[in-house]
Amino acid sequence: MNFKTLITAAALAAGALALPSAQAATVTLTPAGPAQAGGGFDLLIGLSDPFGGLSADDELLSFGFRLSYDNTQLSFSSFTPAAGWDNDSPWLGAGSFGASIFPGVANAGQGSLLLGTLHFDALQGGLTTISLVTDAGNLNHGLNYLWSNPQALNASLQLAVSAVPEPASAWLAVLGLGALGLAARRRRPAQDDPQREAQRPAC
Repeated sequence: MNFKTLITAAALAAGALALPSAQAATVTLTPAGPAQAGGGFDLLIGLSDPFGGLSADDELLSFGFRLSYDNTQLSFSSFTPAAGWDNDSPWLGAGSFGASIFPGVANAGQGSLLLGTLHFDALQGGLTTISLVTDAGNLNHGLNYLWSNPQALNASLQLAVSAVPEPASAWLAVLGLGALGLAARRRRPAQDDPQREAQRPAC
């Protein structure tokens, strides 16, 4: 355990002794772009009103969560914390992700805060659900403040992944349309110019 981890743990212990506070922070999952089968996509982890209901001298020190998703539809690639945050995921156990920052993010009346980005690969099209979960009793999970009680970090998103047509089917469709266009072009002169047909010498 390094020095920074000890300081964070001490701060969390002090925060646990604080009086309960009404916190209004909301965790959001936002796609950074369209998700298409066979390609990669990113989900932004955001925090709306991160210090709602907290004291003016409070700080956000760390966060952590367990990731839940359908591995038949998605393949998880990686987690990248926002700039300035240290990735603590390697020490949080399999399936858990999080980050910490020292000194903490101060309460400056921010309306929103970016925590990090989840990177996925889409395996197949259809609706799929991605969730961030705070496990009860896990001190590394949730939103951890300097003076306030920890807050759960839970969010869920139902994402529509668009399907990509198989290459062979797409080529067949293109060739079929091309053949129809060529056939229509060959028939058109005879239909558009009946005099030319009448002047054509008989064999």
